[in-house]
Amino acid sequence: MTALAHDWFPRPLPDTARVGERTWLYSSYAFLHSHGTVRIGPDCGIYSGTHFELGPEGSVEIGRYCTIVGAIIRTNARVAIGDFTFIAHEVVIADDPFAVPPRGAAEPPRAGIVIGENAWIGARAIVLDGARIGEDAVVGAGAVVRGNVPAGSTVVGNPAQVV
Repeated sequence: MTALAHDWFPRPLPDTARVGERTWLYSSYAFLHSHGTVRIGPDCGIYSGTHFELGPEGSVEIGRYCTIVGAIIRTNARVAIGDFTFIAHEVVIADDPFAVPPRGAAEPPRAGIVIGENAWIGARAIVLDGARIGEDAVVGAGAVVRGNVPAGSTVVGNPAQVV
């Protein structure tokens, strides 16, 4: 088990978390409610307030050179985040409406969430199950995404629409 030298939280990283070289992770507290696997690529910044709330089947893969600032990633499926992606303050990425993964109950299959390379997700946006955000896309602040965002496009609103 690996402990972060600067960490205020008295626990090491869980065995199910892998953090790439030169990546900044604010605290092992980010994994307090994580029962799945998290893989963070090299040269990323995972900043204060970011939390991984994963069920036992949940997995998160974060590419290289990503920045995540205070996001909540809650899944019991798969979330894939491409290289060079920026996720702003208080973004929620969730595959169902429950705050805590259910235990013991049969869960419906989930489509998962894919965020392409060089995507930008604005503050307080919500990205829901089945979302596919294309490469170089921008999701406006406060937008709610459930579905496809074409590569290179900008979406805003609830539900998110291309502008």
